[in-house]
Amino acid sequence: MAFISEVNFRGSGAANSGEFVEITLGPGDDPADFVVSVYDDDGTLHTGAGLAEGEVNLGDLTTGITTHPDNDDYTIYTIKIGLRNAVSDANEGSGIALTNVDTDTVISFYSADNISAFTASEGAAEGATSESILEHTDVVDGESYHWDIFGNLTYETISSNDSALCLAGDTRVHTESGALQAQDLNVGDMVWTADHGFQPIQWLGKTVLSAEYLKTNPKQQPITLTKDSLAPGVPQSDLTVSRQHRVLISSPVAQRMTGKFEVLVPAVKLLDVVGIELSVPSDGVTLVHILFERHELIAAEGALVESLMVTDHVNSKIHGVDLGDRKIDVPARLIVDKKRAKQLVSRIVKNQRPLFEPRKRHNFRMLVA
Repeated sequence: MAFISEVNFRGSGAANSGEFVEITLGPGDDPADFVVSVYDDDGTLHTGAGLAEGEVNLGDLTTGITTHPDNDDYTIYTIKIGLRNAVSDANEGSGIALTNVDTDTVISFYSADNISAFTASEGAAEGATSESILEHTDVVDGESYHWDIFGNLTYETISSNDSALCLAGDTRVHTESGALQAQDLNVGDMVWTADHGFQPIQWLGKTVLSAEYLKTNPKQQPITLTKDSLAPGVPQSDLTVSRQHRVLISSPVAQRMTGKFEVLVPAVKLLDVVGIELSVPSDGVTLVHILFERHELIAAEGALVESLMVTDHVNSKIHGVDLGDRKIDVPARLIVDKKRAKQLVSRIVKNQRPLFEPRKRHNFRMLVA
């Protein structure tokens, strides 16, 4: 399940300015099967953006190779490439492609947002048409595009490698058997969801990060929503999640800004709220990924948070689970991210309102132990 996992195109105009692309290979992927190509906006290979031939086979790389910080079954390849969200120039291309040359499959082909999509006329991605999504205003200085191992796109601090949307292992989740810690859940357990009642878990994953690792890798530190930080009684106890794990915000301010009363916002965008902060548990943290047939809202310590969402660039099978036509790529609520998320949270705080004001009266005493 090789994929482009990060694109940094906010540099000063060339690959040697710090711009780069990261490719992540999954278990069993042969690096020799994958080629990265950088393209001019006319579809030809760009030979001045950092790759002398305009493309490189990952099997030929000897530097910039690291084990994934969240899952040592995955490997990251970092390649210096100059990119821009406009027509190419001498130092920067307008598109980046990842191709499996063994199967002749173009996995991803991203190009600048403010020019028309174009078709590659040569190189490994020849014949493929780009997906024009790279928008310069989506990221600020110090941020880049990130895709996690499940295909979720976020806009986060450069090289943060936030690859997992997950709960801390000791988080109590409401199940058919009562409140159970996330780390004690099993595939098949029936978990309460806000929209579809009790639903069986399809897959579980776990990532263990030691306290020492978290101290030396601050961009991996999880976020704790302390008791009552979203609203009185929400959460009922401290809740720790990964930085990009999305939390339900329910507010008339959200209604005015987005047209939706309930929206999902990444935890990292809540750090300006009193009681929501980065944390380094003394014994480290176990992060748990929970997958259902759909993207769901579940009750964690009485707060509503998302389950795992898998976007459509990932293969139809993940970790042995056949996803088929399931709607795991359809968000349970509108996702608000980037600058808009910070603006929303700032307005709620400025108006001295809680982040969670449900229009429906959820019985939160039922949703925790």
